[in-house]
Amino acid sequence: MRKKMLLKRSLLIIIIVCTLSVRLAPSENASVLINEAIVPETPKEVLLDVPLLNQMDYPILYNGCEVTSLTMILQYNNVDVSKNDVAAWLPSVPIIYENGLRGNPNDAFVGDITGYDYGFSVYHGPIVALAANFVSFDRIKDITGSSFDAVLDAVNNGYPVWTITSTSYAPVDDMEVWQTPTGEVNVSYNEHSVVVVGYDDNYFYVNDPYGIKNQPVDKSSFIASWEQFGSQAIYIE
Repeated sequence: MRKKMLLKRSLLIIIIVCTLSVRLAPSENASVLINEAIVPETPKEVLLDVPLLNQMDYPILYNGCEVTSLTMILQYNNVDVSKNDVAAWLPSVPIIYENGLRGNPNDAFVGDITGYDYGFSVYHGPIVALAANFVSFDRIKDITGSSFDAVLDAVNNGYPVWTITSTSYAPVDDMEVWQTPTGEVNVSYNEHSVVVVGYDDNYFYVNDPYGIKNQPVDKSSFIASWEQFGSQAIYIE
């Protein structure tokens, strides 16, 4: 009789343990929900409403696409400043020195930004320093050299991105190597700066400082051009 009682108790304990295990174990659907909460899907399309500025609006910055693009991002961040206000803070170097060396856009703006004299361009380093005159330095994120995924991540988080591309948003065939006082630099007369403001399944969208808002551009061509110019990109948190 005692053995039967012990057997019944043992069976009862096993049944209780099994029942609790089933109740406590997460279902397959719950696991999927947990994973989805941890890793949200990337949006299929994003379009930020970034103020449009035209470098050709008076007072003209004929060679000022980089400064005008930066000013759009500053205004998006509620900085009350004009493109010409920003340009006034940008140092410059000659296009050609007396010894025949060229100016380096990694050091400062090369030539005259207004267009009243010969002018060329400026690259990401001086633009970061320029932006620091208007927002705290720790808010400025220079992601130059990263993959284009870093640009899209910034846009996904609500940050428009300053970039360097070409006037056609595609690779160029006129790239030159200039000898400058601070080393060699790759340049093109078709260099251009735009602000990446969004994307969808088919296109990236940019604000072009020639006065075009939400300009659709071919994805592969734009990335190839951006990489050709050194994958230069900056945003402001």
